[in-house]
Amino acid sequence: MNFSEAVKTAMSKSKLKPSELARQTGYSAQHIYDLLSGDRRWNEDSINKVCEALELKIEIRSEEAEVSQ
Repeated sequence: MNFSEAVKTAMSKSKLKPSELARQTGYSAQHIYDLLSGDRRWNEDSINKVCEALELKIEIRSEEAEVSQ
């Protein structure tokens, strides 16, 4: 699952519309739609703001660690 898909899933679970996420992050609704559709690239700032708004945590794992689990 890529980041946009994870955000869409989290938004669906919390019944949050893109316009509401935009309001919480300080971005325009169009900016959020563009991020989610892939028309705009995520950057560190947008990732952090969206994670904070949706209470998401990013965890980085190596493939090697997943195979050994």
